[in-house]
Amino acid sequence: MAIHRITSAFRLLAGSFLICAAVVHGPTTSFAQAADASDERTQNAEPPSGALGFSEQALENEQQPLAQEAAKDSRCSIRGFSRETWTEASQFGHGLKAVPRSAVRPSNLKWELPILAATGVMIAEIDRPADNRIQSKSLQQTAGRWSNVGLGLELGSAALAYGMGCGKHHSYLRDTGFNALAAMGAAGTADLVLKLAFDRQFPYTPNSTGKFWGGGRSFPSGHSATSFAFAAVVAHRYPKNK
Repeated sequence: MAIHRITSAFRLLAGSFLICAAVVHGPTTSFAQAADASDERTQNAEPPSGALGFSEQALENEQQPLAQEAAKDSRCSIRGFSRETWTEASQFGHGLKAVPRSAVRPSNLKWELPILAATGVMIAEIDRPADNRIQSKSLQQTAGRWSNVGLGLELGSAALAYGMGCGKHHSYLRDTGFNALAAMGAAGTADLVLKLAFDRQFPYTPNSTGKFWGGGRSFPSGHSATSFAFAAVVAHRYPKNK
């Protein structure tokens, strides 16, 4: 469409040039012939104002992809990353304000109440017996080490996806990496607030009974929170990939 408009404008310009040449150098018959030819071309072409408008529109159409590309590249800069992070943090703050109202909705209670009940039963009946059966320090250290490895892999994968998306101008991959980092950051922040609220003792603390409000940050698990956040983003962004 843009090529057709430019061609029409060029034809109109050529016709006008022939008319001027006929007026300056040619007889009246030449002028008439040139005028007739110009009229025929004008009928097939758009009016001068329209041609000018089409040219401006074509220029805008060419500039739009450039502007979009510049906007994408700006997201990969430090300023762009900071701006996107601030936006996500603001949305997270607004989401926290809506938690009390959203928690009492009937559509949410139908799955919140069973989860709360199952968690209470596990803490009351399973937590302490399981802790008493697992007294191996080496197992605790191994589990802690692999938990940290898993967290590092998640953070590294998200950062790598963001970097590769920026490097290859792949906006979907870039946004996936950023969303994963933002989700893990939000999960970690919420988890820290809950840790401070429950203040539960760590199981490996000497003479620990796993008491709530006994001085500790063991509940809920930060590694579990960030892992579920990472998995949720990947599942949402790539629903067709099992």
